[in-house]
Amino acid sequence: MVGGRARGWRRTSAWIGLLAAMGIVGLAAGTAHADYAPSGTDVVGVGGETPQYNVDFGADGDTSGDLGYNAANNVNKLVSIDATADSNGRAAYAQGSTEASPKNLSPTVVFRAGTNPVQRITSTGGGYTALLADTGQVQKINFTRAASLPTSANQTTAQNNGWQGLHVVQIGTDPLEVVAANTTNAPAGLSAAELVKIYNGSYQQWNQIPGNSGGSANAIIPLIPPSGSSISKTFLNDLKAANGGTAVTLASNVITVEQNDPGAVTGASSPADAIVPFSIGRLNLWNSGYFHSPTAPFPGGAALQPGVKALTGTPPDAGSVYDDVNGLYVVFRQSDANSPTPWQPGSTKNWVQTLFSDTTGGTPFFKKPAGQALVAAAGGVPGYNDLGIVSAG
Repeated sequence: MVGGRARGWRRTSAWIGLLAAMGIVGLAAGTAHADYAPSGTDVVGVGGETPQYNVDFGADGDTSGDLGYNAANNVNKLVSIDATADSNGRAAYAQGSTEASPKNLSPTVVFRAGTNPVQRITSTGGGYTALLADTGQVQKINFTRAASLPTSANQTTAQNNGWQGLHVVQIGTDPLEVVAANTTNAPAGLSAAELVKIYNGSYQQWNQIPGNSGGSANAIIPLIPPSGSSISKTFLNDLKAANGGTAVTLASNVITVEQNDPGAVTGASSPADAIVPFSIGRLNLWNSGYFHSPTAPFPGGAALQPGVKALTGTPPDAGSVYDDVNGLYVVFRQSDANSPTPWQPGSTKNWVQTLFSDTTGGTPFFKKPAGQALVAAAGGVPGYNDLGIVSAG
C-alpha cells in the first residue's frame, strides 16, 4: 500500500503479451494478501484503467518527489482503487491461461474496512454501473474514474436515485494514437480510412495499402483492446465515422489484447507487423521509466522500456494521421457536491469541495498547480474543467 491508494492482489503472470516474451507460466490459485481497507470516512474512487494513474498520483504523489493530497497526513484519505490487479497496470489471469486463450481471474478488493471482498471494477462502464448501484445509506463508492462521459441513461438513473444527477470534473485529457514496435513494417503513419480497411480485412499485407506498394509483403497483425475498454470504444467509433457512419465489422485476423499493454505488440508472433490503438498518456508514463521489472525482488530491478512508438508521420494516402483524445474524468453524485458535512476535522469543506469541485470560491486539489502537475506526471495532458451535470447523450 502506498499512501492512501488501495492496490490489489499481486499476480506474477498477468500480462499476457509479456508472458509470451518472457516465458512465464499462468497463475495458480493462491492466498489473498490484505491491502489497505479504507475507513468509513475515506473517499474511495473506482473505475477505468486509462485514468487510474492520474488519480493515483494525485492521491499519493509521483516518484520525482511531487506530493499528492495524502502527503498532508489528514485524518481522512483519498483512495483510488485501481482497475488492474497489479501496480504495473497488468490484468490478472487464472492458471492455464495462454496467449491464445487467456482466462480472466476476476480479482477482488475490499472497498471498506470490515466488509467482504467484492469483484474489482476494471473499466469506465463498470465504474458507472457500480456507482449507480451503490444506493445504500452508507456509501462504499464516492466517485468513479472515467475516460468517457456518463450516458443520458446514467444521468436518469442518478436522478431516480435522488442524487440530482452525476457531476463530472475533467482533470485532463489523454491522446489516443496507433502504436507499433520500434522496428516496424508499418508506414510512418496511418489514416482513419486506411485503418478501416486494415481492421475490416481489405488490406492484409502492408504493400496492399495504396501508396505503400514498396512496403513489406508481411501480413498485418491488427490488435484491439477488449470491447468494453474506453480505447476500443473510441477507436471503433472513429472507424465508424471514417466508414461513412457504418460500423466496421472486424476481420478474423483482428486479435483482442489487453488495453494499453505494449507487450501485446512486442510479444506478437511478428512484432514488426503488429499495430494497436494506445493511450499516449500511458506510453508517456512508460517512457518516463516508471514501470520496473516485475521479476526482480525488492528493492527492484531495471526500468522497463515499452518497445513501441506512436505512428505520427504522413500516411500513404497523404490524409490526416489517425489520432483522437479521451477525457480524464472524475464523476460523483451531485448530492455529495451539495453536502453541508465537512470532510476533514477543522475544515468547512466537504470532500467534493476539497478534492474536485468547489463552487464556493475555493480551489479543489485537482485544480491547483500541484494537482495538475501530478496529472501530467502520470502522462496525461493537464486541463481542469468543471463540467457539472453533463452526458454524452
